[in-house]
Amino acid sequence: MKINVVKLTIKKAASLMEQHAFSSYDLTKECLNRIEAMNQKGPALQAVLEVNPGALDAARRLDQERAEGTVRSLLHGIPLLLKDNIATGEDMHTSAGSFALRDSFASRDASLVRRLREAGAVFVGKANMTEWANFISYTMPDGFSARGGRVKNYFHPDFPVGGSSSGCAVGVAAGFALAAVGTETSGSIVKPSVHSSLVGLKPSIGLVSRSGIIPISTTQDTAGPMAKTAEDAAILLDIMAGCDSEDLATVSADVWKRQRAAHSYDCRREHYRIGVLRQFFAHLTPSHKSLIEKALQRMEDNGHQIIEVGNFAPYENIFDENAPDYLGEEVLLYEFKAALEGYLQNWTKERTFVTLKQLIQYNENHRDQAIPYGQEVFYRAEAAAERGYDSIFQKAKARDYRVCVTCGLEKTLQENKLDLLVFPHFYGCTVPARAGWPALTLPVWIDFQQGATALTLVGNQYDDWRLLQMASVLERLLN
Repeated sequence: MKINVVKLTIKKAASLMEQHAFSSYDLTKECLNRIEAMNQKGPALQAVLEVNPGALDAARRLDQERAEGTVRSLLHGIPLLLKDNIATGEDMHTSAGSFALRDSFASRDASLVRRLREAGAVFVGKANMTEWANFISYTMPDGFSARGGRVKNYFHPDFPVGGSSSGCAVGVAAGFALAAVGTETSGSIVKPSVHSSLVGLKPSIGLVSRSGIIPISTTQDTAGPMAKTAEDAAILLDIMAGCDSEDLATVSADVWKRQRAAHSYDCRREHYRIGVLRQFFAHLTPSHKSLIEKALQRMEDNGHQIIEVGNFAPYENIFDENAPDYLGEEVLLYEFKAALEGYLQNWTKERTFVTLKQLIQYNENHRDQAIPYGQEVFYRAEAAAERGYDSIFQKAKARDYRVCVTCGLEKTLQENKLDLLVFPHFYGCTVPARAGWPALTLPVWIDFQQGATALTLVGNQYDDWRLLQMASVLERLLN
């Protein structure tokens, strides 16, 4: 059977393997063949930093388990990509795309990797990314890393690739894997998912453990699924979510996960109250705006209520640097040094670097190879920690909560009695990132002249599975 890995979903692949149409080995081999043909050769997408040398052996073992009557989950034998800032023990390097950590192995699997392995996932490789999750330089292009070069969009080499999980997004779009796990601090799942026409979920903070992920911020960091459908994203979230003693933010994750049983991903036609934030439409091109308007009209024609949200309070604070409550980066700068050093000291096998200052010095000593775009963000983070940034940090956290939650998402959803909010494209992804609330991209259209068009859906905190269920209903209208 010819396997079309570009179109194949997790759910469909699981069904076909159950019917013995193909094996996990066949599926994994097809993904690896596409990486061989397209990652460095052909279009040279540069979406994968390295291939897992044990991927085919893992697929064989999982096929044998299936033959013996054991199927661990819907992910049994499914090829996945992992972003290169997620620890994978000794089978692949974990470097955040950096030259400094190019030879570094993690001492063990990240918590979410362990969960996925136990569920039967096959990791085909580590995905390229904007180096250090785009927290080293203000001039570094999206998708560039010193270790792997620059990721190219699968649909057209001149199209953007979005934030730092760009290799994951391009890899899934190109059929290098059926889905991927990316990470986000602010837009790094949402933006690349938009540009590669994927469903990308940035979960609520605290649903998915961050232990074993090279960090930026304990306040905003999360990992999340990047897939072809909302149903596939839900399958991944079901496995990844859960309490982890190494990440205190997940203390209630199992409670919220149990609510998942209340939501299904079938064809039932619920009607939703959908809030539309037209303030953000001004930033769209005419073609993207037209496609989004058509998508909203289709939702309305099918019984969903489109509610115009007049004034979304955080809007000016996102785009205007002179706004009184401009959402700056104080929280990230303050948290980065301690979080990164915690990873270096507890998760790297070699412990070549254990402080941010050591990394800075190494980069300076290897400037041409390590930091072609500089490292001014590293310098600012080191200086913030040395100054004792605590009072500014606390004020910034309070500001972010006030602007994004109290006066933003919470207020807007409650006052308008909404099921979800819709941002056009990826505009506004800053707000759910700062709030710690879930955000999900819903593809609208892919045009090989104009690029991808998408909506970003935002739901209530810890209501991720309902957001996925609503996205599953809406995506059927748009396909």
